[in-house]
Amino acid sequence: MRHRIRKAKLGRTTEHRTAMLNNLVCSLIKHRKVKTTLAKAKAARVVAEKMVTLGKKGQSEESEKGQYRRLVSARLKRNPRRHFVGQPDIEDRKTPRISGSQKREQWQKNEDVVRILFEDIAPEFEERNGGYTRVIKLGRRRGDAAEMAILEWVKEGDKPVTEDKPSKAKKAKSSAEEEAPAEEEAPVEEEAPAEEEAPAEEEAPAAEEEAPAAEEEPKASGDEKKPE
Repeated sequence: MRHRIRKAKLGRTTEHRTAMLNNLVCSLIKHRKVKTTLAKAKAARVVAEKMVTLGKKGQSEESEKGQYRRLVSARLKRNPRRHFVGQPDIEDRKTPRISGSQKREQWQKNEDVVRILFEDIAPEFEERNGGYTRVIKLGRRRGDAAEMAILEWVKEGDKPVTEDKPSKAKKAKSSAEEEAPAEEEAPVEEEAPAEEEAPAEEEAPAAEEEAPAAEEEPKASGDEKKPE
């Protein structure tokens, strides 16, 4: 059983998932922004922030910088490129020839993930403790309705958005305020004037008035018996 294992499998084998996340993180380092599904963005976010942590450790003077560069290169499986072959000399060339040193400079500037991480990205987060990336939801994709998102680096000066969660005291006070009007509205029951208008009690004296008439009848019958 996979107890206490939070890693997302993403429907792939270990090798496939690791290679995919490495490519996502490398694209994030090179282009500063990646558009992918929400599940992949959340999985790649973990790897990206760990790489930034290694990059920040490599900035300290006490540590061996080459050690952390090797760790990042091994994790992302991006070995340094050493050989660059320039274009051959051809007569009647329309474009200028590109030498091997020029190709090396272009690769280091645009494609060398380890250099970009340690020299460009890690120094930007020197004073920030965690939370180097953000995930922006874009809604669902047409076709398979997969949730899309943008994974990007947090810019300098951005502050984390904190939702104001009401405390227990505020919740209790708000619930009491909601219940109070309900109790005040209860007097609607006072509108029942049916009990006051009930004339049944007033008819009772009429019945009492009829009672003496019934008492007079026996007297009359007694008078009739006396002559006999």
